[in-house]
Amino acid sequence: MNNDIVIQNDNCDFNYRVAIVIRKENKILVQKDDRAKHYTLPGGRCELGESSANTAIRELKEETGLDSKFIKGIGLIENFFVSSFTGRKIHELLIINELKFSDATIYEKEVINNIEEKKDKKLHLTYIWLDINELKNCNFKPAIILEMIEKNEFQHYINED
Repeated sequence: MNNDIVIQNDNCDFNYRVAIVIRKENKILVQKDDRAKHYTLPGGRCELGESSANTAIRELKEETGLDSKFIKGIGLIENFFVSSFTGRKIHELLIINELKFSDATIYEKEVINNIEEKKDKKLHLTYIWLDINELKNCNFKPAIILEMIEKNEFQHYINED
């Protein structure tokens, strides 16, 4: 049974999601989906009865096989956009949490591969370290997250793309 917090109607999908920030010096770990033309943070949907911190740890483990620890909450985005995959309107509550890898040797890797399978197919995700200043010039979504990462306080934004 799928316990993801998702509501769908004829016009719009609602998601409760968590995005994960992992820092390595002036770089952050980003995910690239081969089917998309933009970068995002790793993460996924919260399940009923699950905290956003536990969601972040679980999603990173499911996607990479790697253990991590919760550091802090970075912010909340009320995100409104149209999905580049489905063309549907999305209303999303996105919690941004910072984690760190439990194994310090993981930070030496330039690329971290996705191991998660969905619907009998491998996801087309790759995780790479990018300099935060480079990301400002890339197609990174939602872009407001970069501002949130640079500040050292919890923030709340409403983002309409």
